[in-house]
Amino acid sequence: MALIEELNQQGNFLFRWRSYIPGVILFLSLLYLPYVPYFQGNYMSNLYWLTAAFVVSLAGLFVRCFTIGYTPKNTSGRNTKQQVADVVNQSGIYSLVRHPLYVGNFLLYLGPVLILRDFAFALVYIMFFYLYYERIIFAEEYFLRGKFKDAYLKWADKTPAFIPRLSGYVKPNLDFSFRNIWKREYPSLFGIIVVFTVFDLIQIYFQEPTLRAVDIVGIWKPFHTWFFGFGLVFYVVTRLIVKTTKLLEVEGR
Repeated sequence: MALIEELNQQGNFLFRWRSYIPGVILFLSLLYLPYVPYFQGNYMSNLYWLTAAFVVSLAGLFVRCFTIGYTPKNTSGRNTKQQVADVVNQSGIYSLVRHPLYVGNFLLYLGPVLILRDFAFALVYIMFFYLYYERIIFAEEYFLRGKFKDAYLKWADKTPAFIPRLSGYVKPNLDFSFRNIWKREYPSLFGIIVVFTVFDLIQIYFQEPTLRAVDIVGIWKPFHTWFFGFGLVFYVVTRLIVKTTKLLEVEGR
């Protein structure tokens, strides 16, 4: 098999599992987390650091939401079985970068990685992400080039693959759809909330042995209830709306 076909085959395989394999990074982070002391040696400083990392993940979610808010049906989706594209997105954020959803994913997972405050681990994450998504991007662009030919090539020639350019923004062709974002990205928001709640609890458990020795339930603080509770209620309610109604359905999205 020629290398170009082999890379395409690998990319399509990873494409089908792209929602799960990055979880390896989260798993490795969890294994490392018990050995990470509080930032500046106290819980409140560590909570500020955790909040900053949370903002990085939220920035990734924002990029994803901004992308999805303007995109039409059968583009920028969560499909896993095969490549799907009815058009080449060239407006909105796609006028600045070819793969904005993967930029968003990078920031989403970077947040938990930053909690570890380990430069070497961050480099491992960056290399893993690069090698992993490089194959996926190759497969996607192989498909798009074959389907749209010159139309795709002209857009790709002027639009960077991953690091957005800072000029040349083209107004989107469609109106912004909050309902489309709500329908498609509610699992991402809940996932972020779960990850950061778990990470904070693990650090408390391992950094405050006297607290857990007295009462293990004591590591669960009131704001955990509000933070995780909001995420859980939001997820369950949205899930019910998506599965039982057409409230979040948007024509052409």
